[in-house]
Amino acid sequence: MYTIKQVSGLTGVSEAVLRAWESRYGIVEPSRSEGRYRLYSDEQVAVLREMAALVGAGVPASRAAATLLAEVRDPGAAVSAFPGWRGMVEAAARLDVVALDAAIAAAAPVEGFEAFADVWLPDGLRELGEAWASGELGVAAEHFASAALMRTIAGAFEAAGPPTTPGKVLVGLPHGARHELMLFAFAACLRRLGADVVYLGADVPAAEWERAAREHRARAAVVGVTSVQKPSDGAQEVVSRLAGIAPPVSVWAGGSRRAEVEGAESLPDAPSEAAKVLHRALVAGRT
Repeated sequence: MYTIKQVSGLTGVSEAVLRAWESRYGIVEPSRSEGRYRLYSDEQVAVLREMAALVGAGVPASRAAATLLAEVRDPGAAVSAFPGWRGMVEAAARLDVVALDAAIAAAAPVEGFEAFADVWLPDGLRELGEAWASGELGVAAEHFASAALMRTIAGAFEAAGPPTTPGKVLVGLPHGARHELMLFAFAACLRRLGADVVYLGADVPAAEWERAAREHRARAAVVGVTSVQKPSDGAQEVVSRLAGIAPPVSVWAGGSRRAEVEGAESLPDAPSEAAKVLHRALVAGRT
């Protein structure tokens, strides 16, 4: 359990603001010590970190609190519908950068970046894939659209500000894997919660994972495992190499084939939910 002074240090939020969030929005309900001092659990600290990240990103406190309280009441609740993807596909087919960026920008602010990453991005990638498979989009147009999405995610990543949770977290894809948009979205969500994320990108050899972890004393590593690759093609080697590092590195796997990787903890499908799971483990000292 944590005192309000400790929580203030962990979240970067003043004690006065923490008390205001509690009284105005009921964002958490801390227990009380025998002396009537507030005591916060690991889970409550994680919620307050998420609240701080949302407010720091420009979301009004009332809306941030409503979003987090809705997740507590109904974690499976669907977010409101985003604008359709047809405008993006049509702009990509024309190689129209202005229209493409406008179509993506129109969607990203609707529910905030986290919901964009969880709902709009995977649906859009499926539609892009179908447009490519049907011949509506060529390879150049599909890559053009993907690059625009990378810019959007990179913007959220860079806007997150400096990390507040100690310990570097390596995030990337193993050698031979190149489909990185969903993993990059996860990295942005995690960084927005205050984690010290080091995004390695795609196609990273296992030896380089090990080198980065050793030289920079990584606290955790997240390896993406996509549907088009076998774990033995790279992810398993990464996990095996990281397992021998001292001090130990907490290894996690995300992606549709994550359960096939031995020696790594599995993360949820949705980028923002996966980020919360890992961030809570970091805050609680379980990694």
